Amino acid sequence: MQNNDTVKAEVDKLLKKAHELRIKNLSKSVELAEAALTISKKIGSKQLIAQSLNQLSLFQMIFGNYPLSKEYSDKALKIFKKLKDLKGIADTKYNIASIFYKTNRLFEGLQYLLDCLMIYRQFEDHHNEARVFKFMGVIYEYFGDESSAISAYENSIKASLKIKDTNLESNAYNPLSGIYLNRGKHKLAMQIIEKSIHLKEESEDIRGLAFALYGRGKIHTKLGNYVEAERDLVRSLEIHREMRECVGEGMSCHKLGAMFQQMKDYKNAKEYLQLALDIAEEYDIIFIQFRVSFILYEINKDEGNAEEALYYLEKYMATKESVINTHTFDVIKSYQAIAKVETLERETKLHKEKAEIIEQKNTELDYFFYRISHDLQGPIASLKGLNNLASIDIRDEVSKNYVGMYKKQVDRINNIITELINLTKMNHLEVIKQPIDFNLMVDDCYHSLTQYPNFNKIELIKSIDEHIEFCSEWPIVNTIFQNLIENSIKYSSTKEREPYLKVSVKKRKKYIKIIVEDNGMGIDPEHQEKVFDMFYRANDTIEGTGLGLYILKRAVERLSGQVKLESNLKLGSTFTVMLPFELK
Repeated sequence: MQNNDTVKAEVDKLLKKAHELRIKNLSKSVELAEAALTISKKIGSKQLIAQSLNQLSLFQMIFGNYPLSKEYSDKALKIFKKLKDLKGIADTKYNIASIFYKTNRLFEGLQYLLDCLMIYRQFEDHHNEARVFKFMGVIYEYFGDESSAISAYENSIKASLKIKDTNLESNAYNPLSGIYLNRGKHKLAMQIIEKSIHLKEESEDIRGLAFALYGRGKIHTKLGNYVEAERDLVRSLEIHREMRECVGEGMSCHKLGAMFQQMKDYKNAKEYLQLALDIAEEYDIIFIQFRVSFILYEINKDEGNAEEALYYLEKYMATKESVINTHTFDVIKSYQAIAKVETLERETKLHKEKAEIIEQKNTELDYFFYRISHDLQGPIASLKGLNNLASIDIRDEVSKNYVGMYKKQVDRINNIITELINLTKMNHLEVIKQPIDFNLMVDDCYHSLTQYPNFNKIELIKSIDEHIEFCSEWPIVNTIFQNLIENSIKYSSTKEREPYLKVSVKKRKKYIKIIVEDNGMGIDPEHQEKVFDMFYRANDTIEGTGLGLYILKRAVERLSGQVKLESNLKLGSTFTVMLPFELK
């Protein structure tokens, strides 16, 4: 019996083949996708079930089975959302957007389309970005905004060229050619559509070729080249019928009808227009309905069929009115939505540029700190040496007091320089993860602080869970414990109570919880929000650089963790640090 991995590979192969065949043999694509769905259900793979449903939705949409297509998409979308699969969500929403567009629910479709664009850009998915831009161009055209449509089609072509996808590239050429035809740029329109046809023939995209031939047929009709126009439009119609592409079939019949009307061949014109109208009404293709109704009104008027002319005029007016009413409202809402997305994109770009500038400046500042700090270490070492010599030779008590004051200031400067060097090192350390022994780390940090006057009076109480398997950056985790423990010892109080330092490390499902608690001096509430700021000192009676808690916060942030402070003046402080098992 095949294992699940083998079966999944088989399903992936079926879906890939189904997608490839859609441009040549759509019925076979449906057959393969249905087989993939059956297998996916047997092995219980939600991911593959959703992917199979999504492909079936696409194929049924091409056939014009919009209710069934929407049903498949809704099921797929529900599964992808549960799986939190953004790519799957975007692919499904693109299908739904297409269904809404083809059933004249333009604004709803656009909402889904804009969601897709944001996700595809997030993944730098140029293939699907090109598809969305092409779709956006169609919407702009529907609004009568040809300039924006041209821009969208050109963006689609740019995205296609990035991945060298000639099919996507040529898909954008088809409607772009139509716009230039409307603008009277017949030569440019023909050049573009010829390029599209060439690319479609090279890639053997039969379905796409039908739309390209339709585009060239329109140009020939406009130029009065009726033999060439009929040849292209009939071939386009034949392919659409073979592929069961209802929209394309309706469009080809409509354009053939319009061509014969232009030739004054009303018999053939009415035959093709009636076919187009039947298809449009069966599949609720509104834009074909009102365009065909208007041509039939004109033909019957020319023929003197007053009753028939009136019938089609009323049909045209009713259809057109319903389109205009919803269309106008949708245009307003849709442009608002597009403007909102464009604003968000501009803001995102500005925030990104700002973040890059800040990061560059921070790097420059770190380098400055590091360079100056190193340059100052030599003079400070000389000052300390001179101080040691002076303290040996001087006997006068007043002078000794001054030398002692001098030594304190030199030591303070030296501590600041050392911590600045440690800070810049921490910012640029290579990420090397290794197992952390919390017991050993706490003991080492604690015993490294014996120089503090209160050290021997403070009781260390440890509560560390056994068998914690935690891998992280050892120097950074050590910095966190070093600063927390040093802070507690430095600000301990021995006057009113027996001082203690409690360190606990607890394992949780997704993170390690570190708690360092003391019963020392505590921190006044008015200072608590600022203690993590650089060079901020809440207590001037104790010597310090004002960098300890700032470095602590930076260390915690580097490990994608969180730090929280709870403190009461004269009662003590509790620092809680949570470090995730997985670095973001």
